[in-house]
Amino acid sequence: MYVPVPWGGSGDGFVFFPDGQRRWGLHGASGIFIRHVDEAGLETFFLAQRGDNVEGGSSQWALPGGALEAGETPVQGALREFQEEIELDIDIVVLGDHAQHVHESWAYTTVVVEVQEKFSPPAELHWENQAAGWFTREQIAELATYEAFAEVLPQLFAIVDEPRQ
Repeated sequence: MYVPVPWGGSGDGFVFFPDGQRRWGLHGASGIFIRHVDEAGLETFFLAQRGDNVEGGSSQWALPGGALEAGETPVQGALREFQEEIELDIDIVVLGDHAQHVHESWAYTTVVVEVQEKFSPPAELHWENQAAGWFTREQIAELATYEAFAEVLPQLFAIVDEPRQ
């Protein structure tokens, strides 16, 4: 069952599944996992701490992301959501993606990307996030992360670690 909301975009609303689960995003959802490697070889990843008013994972660290609009690809949706939440335009190189299917008709796709220029998080964030920053793998392991993000983190790191040509 699909329940759109009277505000927002064409993908805003809840999908309810026969087992009782519900997910945000009438067409699925996507988020962006951003990697940067500096001149010294230090690898960091950009994360956002979810706001108190978001669906699930309040105050936990995760990825900027959200509902896909009608006809939008996961990459397009992840970039749009990043721009809406973090209010920055970034140049990316897509490394891959991972789709976590909750039901045959719904998935959350994490798009794994790399940026050449490390950007600073804005001083003021969109209401969906209360903080944002860059973290090493070791630091991420110490954060209170959103459960769904923590579950797919090994697959996301595997995409990052794939040999590139």
